[in-house]
Amino acid sequence: MRRLRFFSSLLLFFVPLVGASQTGKGSLSGHVTDASQAVIQSARVAVAPGNIITTSDSLGDFVVTGLAPGSYSVTITSVGFKELEQPVMVTAGQITPLNAVLEVATGSEQVVVSGGSGQDMVQAVNEEVTSPNIMQVMPETEIVALPNANVADAVGRLPGVTVQRDEGEAVYVQVRGLDPRLTNTTIDGVTIPSPESNVRQVLLATIPADMVQSIELNKTLSANQDADGIGGSVNMVTKMAGEAPTFNAISTLGYSPIENGRYMGLAGFTVGKRFGATKRWGVIASASYDYNGRGYNDIEPQPDLNPDGSATPYYDSIDVREYRHQRLRWGGTMGADYKLNDHSSLAAHLILTDFKDWGDKWTYTVQTDAKPKFKYSIRRPDFAIGSFSLGGNHIINNKWFTWGSAVSRGRELDAGGNPGGSFDASKALKSWASNNCDFVGGLNGDPYRPQWTSTCMTPNTAAPADNIYSLSNYTLDNINTTSGQATQLNLQEWGAMGFNYHVGTHSATLEFGGIFRNAHKGQDAYTPTYDYCPQADPGYPNDAICSAAADNATPVNSEIFASGFQDPHYYGGSYHMGETTDHYKVDKFLGANPSLLPLDVPATRSGSDSANYDLIERISAGYIMNTFHFDRLSLQTGLRLEATTEYARGYLVNPGAGPNGDGLDNSGNWIGTTPVTNTQTYIDPLPSVQARYAFTPETAVRAVYSRGISRPNQYDLVPYVSPTGNNPVVATVGDPSELPTHSNNYDLLLEQELKPFGLIQTGFFYKQMTNPIVTANVPCTGTCLAVVPGTPAGSLAQEDANGSNASVWGLEFGLQQRFSGLPGAFRGLGMMANYSYNDSRINGLPQRTDSPSLMGTAKNAFNIEPAYELGRYGVHMGMSYNDSSISAYQYYSTASGIAVCNNGPNPNASGPLNGPINGPCGDNYFYPHFQVDTQLSARLYRGLELQVEGLNLNNEVFGFYNGSPKYMTQREYYKPTYIVSLRWVSHHE
Repeated sequence: MRRLRFFSSLLLFFVPLVGASQTGKGSLSGHVTDASQAVIQSARVAVAPGNIITTSDSLGDFVVTGLAPGSYSVTITSVGFKELEQPVMVTAGQITPLNAVLEVATGSEQVVVSGGSGQDMVQAVNEEVTSPNIMQVMPETEIVALPNANVADAVGRLPGVTVQRDEGEAVYVQVRGLDPRLTNTTIDGVTIPSPESNVRQVLLATIPADMVQSIELNKTLSANQDADGIGGSVNMVTKMAGEAPTFNAISTLGYSPIENGRYMGLAGFTVGKRFGATKRWGVIASASYDYNGRGYNDIEPQPDLNPDGSATPYYDSIDVREYRHQRLRWGGTMGADYKLNDHSSLAAHLILTDFKDWGDKWTYTVQTDAKPKFKYSIRRPDFAIGSFSLGGNHIINNKWFTWGSAVSRGRELDAGGNPGGSFDASKALKSWASNNCDFVGGLNGDPYRPQWTSTCMTPNTAAPADNIYSLSNYTLDNINTTSGQATQLNLQEWGAMGFNYHVGTHSATLEFGGIFRNAHKGQDAYTPTYDYCPQADPGYPNDAICSAAADNATPVNSEIFASGFQDPHYYGGSYHMGETTDHYKVDKFLGANPSLLPLDVPATRSGSDSANYDLIERISAGYIMNTFHFDRLSLQTGLRLEATTEYARGYLVNPGAGPNGDGLDNSGNWIGTTPVTNTQTYIDPLPSVQARYAFTPETAVRAVYSRGISRPNQYDLVPYVSPTGNNPVVATVGDPSELPTHSNNYDLLLEQELKPFGLIQTGFFYKQMTNPIVTANVPCTGTCLAVVPGTPAGSLAQEDANGSNASVWGLEFGLQQRFSGLPGAFRGLGMMANYSYNDSRINGLPQRTDSPSLMGTAKNAFNIEPAYELGRYGVHMGMSYNDSSISAYQYYSTASGIAVCNNGPNPNASGPLNGPINGPCGDNYFYPHFQVDTQLSARLYRGLELQVEGLNLNNEVFGFYNGSPKYMTQREYYKPTYIVSLRWVSHHE
């Protein structure tokens, strides 16, 4: 309340000044279209004298207030159109109308800018060059010009953006080589919540690519923007009704040859219209539904220090994995706007999306000198994002006001984890001691397809009991299930006002406002583990609740769960994928045999309770911003104050008193958990300065300074310890003392408009960060040791913690060009290309004395997208490259006595305990990724188009390695996907 009173007082202080400064003033109101009456967005409007600059909005409208009575010259420019100059007369207390119709620059360019992607590209370039921020814009026609499954795929094609991929699709975006958490995500300017339980960044795979009208990537911060976009801010602009009625529809069918054939399909539509004699009402609705049957082949070997002390790759084990997914994604948007008058409008936006990322995973594990393993798991997460906003823009007495209110929600069903079944090799059925597996280096001459002895890697038909790929040789160990959900609800309110004034002969704009956002995030999930009684260890608490008959029951042969699915083409024949199980049969067995599968209370409660939490985050912000317009220079200065309060509550598992610990007393009874709370409050002043100097109307340079903030993931602020069941990383832990990251951001950009229309941008940036947040492995001590019983010496806990400082700098180049000035058929050529170079360093990592790169910083990245559009035909190709980057820090450069390699210290290895930093125990990296996609289109009749697309035509590998590319830890293939679509586009009418 104190903050609200402060902002209200600030507002009341300026209102009388505004009124006093505007006495006897007039205003100018206009509308900008082309010859076909299509609106032109982001057209530049200059009023002289006074050098007052504004731009047309999404409906082609513009307003200039605070004009002294008299004669003015209005100049309107837009990329690809002739400049329009027109005199106007402004009268005190009156609104002067101006409806401008722009002509194309030359007659030969008419076909390019009259509709479709040409017009959208014009508007995108206009928005980029007229924006006070450094930004890139991708219009809808460019989003759908290539097979982008979701918004993250599309954003990944913009300059300076790399993506994190999962199961063949982009899921998170990384702007300028920074962690996804450092990029803010908004819809129509409203910050939206993450649907996932434990991270702040938004899973953009939830949002279909064709749900938005455009994507804006802001790379610099103004005072009137949320400051938590150190890397950048991705704003998705939902669709608004245009001057002409809209009806678009699409139907798609696709096929991928992996796993004996997988299929996909998509259907969607958009319909919109403006109503009334003056078209004051506008309504538009859009919907999309797609099914994607994904599959991929994945191997995950575990590198270790070579026993002979050499750098030759050596592996302890390998997972041979098969993934079979069913992805269902739908989304819907609705937009409505109403113009109360020429100076006042209301708008409402609604978006709902849902993403079911369902899949099955079968894993056969081959281990050196150990029994093989088989495990089956399913995942049924269901992610959803919804947002509704209502706002208005009003000009009253030569002052403008804007206000809005929004509610947004993200949620994840089945948030507790991946349910499934674990199966161990049966001692009774397998005489494995005589058939040990041994790694054989260089067996097939391919370093990326490591091999073990043939008795391990191929089915043993001569001795069925030693066939590791047969379900008959595995028995049921436990079954896991999950239920519950994670949610985040955001309530957001904002308001601002501003006015134009003059300093001498130069115009200026003063703007100030405030925002309040309340976010409530938490998880309430339950992940029970059911152990099969005969498999229980002696003295294990579950033995006490197993009946004598159950304790002596015959082990369950896993063959009764067989699914019948086989993949004879797995990994090009380099590996054999064994029999697979059916989760419906596993669930049915669990329901029919409760006495054989009692609840494992410690595993269930310690995992479930520690993962549940409740957190409220309140952010109040106020800003003041001033923009001066000189002859060639525009200078914007601003100050934003953000106050943050975090209230967190988690549940700490009691250490326990019994021999097994982990929340149990001496009798094996569950003690429970202890609620723990945490509160943080801080205020941040965040200044910004943005300058743009135009050498000529087509050439300009920008210089920007801004200060940003990035808050920790909400779950990281909860005091918790969650056992992992793994070694050496035995738990993940929260850190309530974790601090937000702050950054001083510097940008320099040269932009050159091209004729007939296009844009070149070349820039440099530098970011100087304090308290960068990293995920690191730290020694398991204190509460961690108490909660995870039997913790071996040298065990680790994974924790998000603050480093000391970090920096990142980079170079960016972007080109957008249509070659419509070329003769004949060559005028259909176009090109979008970008390249970025990033370099980063972080200091003060736990257990590190070196300064590695920041996680996610890919030094080189580029996109090359040649296009050809002429008449009825179009061809687009996308070639995207992301360099390697650190995925996880796991190397130790200090003598900590801790080793992350499976076999621990190696006396024959030189250097630190984990060997050299580029060795098998080094940091974990993403492999470089180069992917080729394409789309061919032909207009069959009026607005009906046939499209043929190819996704991942080069069958690019996705994977990870430790230290050096030769120490691989994962490599998976998806094969290409071929897609045929019919699309109806009304603007071709």
